[in-house]
Amino acid sequence: MSGRGRVVARACACLLAAVVLGGPAVHAQTDALVLTRGDSDVRVELARHRGWAAHDVRALEGLGGSFRSEADGGVLTLFGDTLVFLDASTYFQTSRGVAQLAYPAYRAGDGFFLPRSFFTDWLPTRYGQWLSAGPAGDLQVRQAAAPAYTGRRIVVLDPGHGGVDPGKVASSGVREKDVALAVARQVRTLLRERGYVVYMTREADTLIALDDRPRMANAWKGEEPAALFVSIHANSHRRSAARGFETFFLSEARTEDERRVAEAENAAVRYETGRPAESDPVALIAASLRNDFYQRASNDLAEVIQRNMARIHPGPNRGVKQAGFRVLVGALMPAVLVETAFLSNPREADLLGESGFRRNLADAVADAIDVYFKGHEHLWVARSD
Repeated sequence: MSGRGRVVARACACLLAAVVLGGPAVHAQTDALVLTRGDSDVRVELARHRGWAAHDVRALEGLGGSFRSEADGGVLTLFGDTLVFLDASTYFQTSRGVAQLAYPAYRAGDGFFLPRSFFTDWLPTRYGQWLSAGPAGDLQVRQAAAPAYTGRRIVVLDPGHGGVDPGKVASSGVREKDVALAVARQVRTLLRERGYVVYMTREADTLIALDDRPRMANAWKGEEPAALFVSIHANSHRRSAARGFETFFLSEARTEDERRVAEAENAAVRYETGRPAESDPVALIAASLRNDFYQRASNDLAEVIQRNMARIHPGPNRGVKQAGFRVLVGALMPAVLVETAFLSNPREADLLGESGFRRNLADAVADAIDVYFKGHEHLWVARSD
């Protein structure tokens, strides 16, 4: 690796501080993009060598940029800025620091390819001074309208715990496994009425291994692009005053509280015959960190669920959080874990025991899933052509 490559690699070690590209902005997907700067149009053809939409960076030469290929990547100069890419890496160096691509840059034949979101999201965000309409010199990214995704929308619901594993148990006797299953069943009913294909990792009071749950989800997803995994739980804390709701996605825990919740949920592995009770959160998330697309998409889904839950929940919105949940490891789709309320809080335990409140939770989760799918059509179309 060259000196420049080593610099970028060291910088990429700070991945949690990196800027993530290709956020939730919605873009219709067609076979090609048209990049416009003033009176100059450049057509950028679609490539899909490795399963994701990408475009050759050399197309930007038509907008005044230049690209120099190097042994371990390449250097793009555009609008006075210099961007350094590494082959097979999701990270690249800019004048402002390290940034992150949705998928790795890669070399194929005579071309050097970057994921579609670099062209549709990052370029307009970075070079906003060329985005305003009107005078020559403006930079725009145009796409012809494309039909919405018309394939199956799959949701895998994962009621936490089950069988010999009751999960948390309130002093009143309300059990987490029962609450999770009841809410999941109601979410399933609501989503099926809206045309979703819904699976559940458990339909009854049975124990399903944590590692098997995402495997089941992947099998049900198959080759379909539009799928989500939602694991439903109830929280607990040594302080009975703790209350509220929070939604997690898989990443390294940042706080002691995030670690506490993950350790409590991961402890369910002790009920699995022949499985060790120990689990290393860092090891658990290692596989997922290589797929930044799903991590970002999971964060987006968690945000939507939190917003919807806030409309019906009397407790505080504890926010979107991240931790090393074993049940989310390996899911090849956006995946989140919802902590609906605290069984250790007497008032919230009573609420979880009420069918009306469980129905409100189900409504909130189902509506959030609906909003997420409708707002992310570009993901399904992009990954299905």
